[in-house]
Amino acid sequence: MTLYTFGGNASAVLTTTTGDVVPDYPVLVRAAGTGALITALFEEDGTTPIAQLRSNPASSDQPGAIRAFKADGYPAIEYEYNGPSGDPVRLYEASREALTSALEGLNSKLDKTGGTITGNLDVTGTVDVQELLVGGQPFEAGADWSEAGIILPATADGAGIQGALDAARDAGGGWVIVPPGTYDVSSLPLRIYRNTRLTLTTGATIRRAGTGTMLLNGDAGQTFGGYTGHGNIIIEGGVWDCRAPAYPTSAMCISIGHAEDVTVRDTVIKDVCGFHGIELNAVKHGRIINVTALGYLDPDGTRTFSEAFQIDLAKGSSYFGGFGPYDDTPCTDIVVEGCSVGPSGTSGTSSWPRAFGSHSASPGKPHTDIRARDLRCEDLSQFAIGGYTWQDVVISGLQLRNCGAGVRMRTLDSSSASHRTPAGGSTPTITGSQPLHNIVIDDITMEGGGSYDAAVRVEGEDTGYVGQVVISNVTTRDIGAQAVRLVDVEDYTVDNVSAYNCGATAVSTLGTRRGRITAHVNGTAGAGITVDSRSTSASTATDVAVRGCSVTGAAANGIHIWDGTDVVVDGCDVYGVTGFGIQVSTNTARPVIRGNRVRNTTLAGINITSTCTAVRRYGNTPGSVTDASTNPNTSPYDSGAGLLPPAIKSGDTPRSSTVTTAADPHLSVPVEAGATYDVECVAVWTTGGGGLRATWSAPAGSSMTWTDNDGVGVASPTGVVTFSGTTGTTFKGTLVVGSTAGALALAWAQNTSNASATTLKAGSRLELTRIV
Repeated sequence: MTLYTFGGNASAVLTTTTGDVVPDYPVLVRAAGTGALITALFEEDGTTPIAQLRSNPASSDQPGAIRAFKADGYPAIEYEYNGPSGDPVRLYEASREALTSALEGLNSKLDKTGGTITGNLDVTGTVDVQELLVGGQPFEAGADWSEAGIILPATADGAGIQGALDAARDAGGGWVIVPPGTYDVSSLPLRIYRNTRLTLTTGATIRRAGTGTMLLNGDAGQTFGGYTGHGNIIIEGGVWDCRAPAYPTSAMCISIGHAEDVTVRDTVIKDVCGFHGIELNAVKHGRIINVTALGYLDPDGTRTFSEAFQIDLAKGSSYFGGFGPYDDTPCTDIVVEGCSVGPSGTSGTSSWPRAFGSHSASPGKPHTDIRARDLRCEDLSQFAIGGYTWQDVVISGLQLRNCGAGVRMRTLDSSSASHRTPAGGSTPTITGSQPLHNIVIDDITMEGGGSYDAAVRVEGEDTGYVGQVVISNVTTRDIGAQAVRLVDVEDYTVDNVSAYNCGATAVSTLGTRRGRITAHVNGTAGAGITVDSRSTSASTATDVAVRGCSVTGAAANGIHIWDGTDVVVDGCDVYGVTGFGIQVSTNTARPVIRGNRVRNTTLAGINITSTCTAVRRYGNTPGSVTDASTNPNTSPYDSGAGLLPPAIKSGDTPRSSTVTTAADPHLSVPVEAGATYDVECVAVWTTGGGGLRATWSAPAGSSMTWTDNDGVGVASPTGVVTFSGTTGTTFKGTLVVGSTAGALALAWAQNTSNASATTLKAGSRLELTRIV
């Protein structure tokens, strides 16, 4: 057992982005380079095992620090912990023993007169070498680097590369380095095996010189199931030129199946024909980092949907032809980061249809834990990211230019019988779709394009909703479709969408439920924002809030609600649209329209059709309102029990030479049908001799028992109490409203007609408290 020491140094401290330490936080330890999880951890004494490494607690003298510990068999590690975004963060550290050995070796071997290093030398950065010698001779492909653990191709062709890969296999693993040059490969595929690092140096290009996949992990006929095939592989650097115009037969560039811990990074893939630049099929812990995929050729017009980077499941030989078994193993823990996809400029090729995605499925086999970030795409004909049966997904940092569409997340398509049939089956095992959950789409910028679909589209089915969806910070300009389109989605938020000049409704939903939308829209060929539940199972359970939106320049209604229940349009600003500012139609039940400002519309500011029911609208500045619904509630107050805002007289009201009661212009409070209220009115007046008589104006069908502080009891709202010399009183009573809503107002006049006015004074008030 060889133990190496880590931690216990100034750099091994967990901190936030603002510099605060993070105490008592779990940390994983992985092998540097391969990412393999290290479980043989010990305290600094080298004997006491550590079950879970954590940063020091807050009570420690060094809170947040990683204490000194030992790991068995690994001279360099990577700490891994969950960052604020939920994605893993990895930090490299070399062991104390390795650093000491390296310094001692350099001191004794690399003095000014030169020297010899025995063992491996890892260099981070640049080494400036005047002339590189191997065995005293200038560097060449045939040199023997075996003592350094490096394998070079014996010849500058495909056979030389395959020979080096075979040598690594036979040694149980190795590092194959391909020197600068052009390597034509006619016997395909090249085959790479477990525990191999394949590095193409700068200036190295591997070119297709025959038909077939260029690189495959393993042999035909192998039977490694699940993730047990040839893994722990790194493929990096150089250029893979698939030469589609010269070899116009569909094939992969790099194809990986049934594997764990595979990384493809810092390489260029050019001019693929028909299939994919990189396919990860039944892969766990896959990484595609800083890969540029340029140029694609559809050989016969049937491959309009190919992805530069595809993840797939082991469903059958027509899905993955390299080898089996076909056990329906999906992909999990996949990262695509810092990549670029577009055209190569090679004559006869175009840009890719899609950058990253999937297009096959089996029941109950979603791909999980997928992250795509910092991806740039140009001139794609379809989606940049097409997530098909993906679950637990984070997509962020996409820049799209003139692409057919942006991001699509989709549940299993029930119209495809093959996708409802598992691997090896002959008939479907499910009848509909299946739900998916946990989708985060953030920081999407799309300029131009949109001829194929929306910048962001999330779609389920009535038999399989997409749930727990977060869409934020989507910016589009001059696209031909929607900025955001949602179909059969539940428990979602759409925030900070900025859509300029969309060729369709900017934010469009169908059959969604329990969601919130916030967006700014300037210019659309359709409506600004729509919430539509027509002909969907969600039509009676929508529960969507459209809040804090601004819409201008729409060629149709600013905001349109179709069908559904309990939709709220709140605090929105709509102006300069062709149509209604806010339209509610088609059997919408219990909508709430409040606090909106609408202006400069060609039709009514707010329009509500006759099929809508239980409408509540208040606090709007609409310009004009057309409301054909039955008994809309325009009260701004809660419908539950409690004190309503009082009516307080803002000025004196004099009345003379009249004994005919009339409602006071100030002392009036709205009441709802079927409600019961406690009533209190404090009235103060002056009289020139005519006194005062008082009664009530209440909705038809109401009943009321009431009294004043002189003890007079009245059993009807239309009963009268009179005062001769008194100049003030308090009325109290109970009002029961019938089936008609309206307002309760104090009605009064002089008790006896007198030319000298009786004046009800400012400050008098009417208060209602709903008790039923």
